[in-house]
Amino acid sequence: MVEVELLEALDGLVWLRTGHKVASLFNLNQSTVSRNSRRCAQKFFVSLVRRHSEWSVDGDPTLLNLERRVHQVSRWRENKLLRLEAQHWSAPLLGSPLPSGWIAGNLNYMEYDRPLQLLKERVIDGWLTSYPDALDGEEQGFTTICLSKMPMLLVVKEGHPLLGLGAQMTFDDVAAFPILPLPSGSFPRFQKVLEQCGLWPNPALPAESEWRGRSDVEDLMVGFSTPLTLPLYEDCYRALPLQLPVVVGDALVVAREWANSIQTRHLVSLLRSRLETLAATSSGIEVLDHSASPVCLDGAEAGRPAEMWGL
Repeated sequence: MVEVELLEALDGLVWLRTGHKVASLFNLNQSTVSRNSRRCAQKFFVSLVRRHSEWSVDGDPTLLNLERRVHQVSRWRENKLLRLEAQHWSAPLLGSPLPSGWIAGNLNYMEYDRPLQLLKERVIDGWLTSYPDALDGEEQGFTTICLSKMPMLLVVKEGHPLLGLGAQMTFDDVAAFPILPLPSGSFPRFQKVLEQCGLWPNPALPAESEWRGRSDVEDLMVGFSTPLTLPLYEDCYRALPLQLPVVVGDALVVAREWANSIQTRHLVSLLRSRLETLAATSSGIEVLDHSASPVCLDGAEAGRPAEMWGL
């Protein structure tokens, strides 16, 4: 066992990326964060290294991860503050104030691997994310609680030439314009849908070569949004009259042993309540029934074409 302050400092850096954020969230000073994180690493015969703006543990983490499990049990059973992370598009759901009993991290992830790793290592306690890519039938020990489902929209700026095509628009028409670049492999199931629709860059061709250097490329870019996030852009963007063949939605992922805890139930209830408020002013958002099973659909079903869901 190590003192909670030592593990808090080390995991805080791994989770939050900077000593300043750790100090602010845990009410410490940065020198204490640095000192405690080093002491913790030494006790478990590991070291902290920084790679691509993220702190990682070098060495055998077996004992460290066992200690993390002990401290996580303490957080849940003793009603201490739990750690919540989220993708950047989840901001409307978290809103203000933050759910009682939880503290929030960076809330700005544009991929799934890193937050899933933090969850598996018990550095964080909950992850607000989206499917289909959040779901993986091979992952063990977690429960994914689905909160909503909705279509994924293709969006463009007001005045975009595609808007003049109306209902006759095809995916080939969309592919003639630059598509918002996404990190390859970060959203494998969504990427597969885009590939099937011809909306993923062809690796055999220079990326957006015909658009490179053009001053209007940002105005002509085709992006992605949902009925939940589109209102955040006010009147700047409009959805195209094409529906991608994929259903998306919000989901909360927690370790299976905490799926039915009072903290999880309260958080799920609050998030569903906020979704209902947002759905009242945005068409296309379906809040999943409170009485439904809390376990979400598996990855294969989540990636089925939208028409099979009645969307």
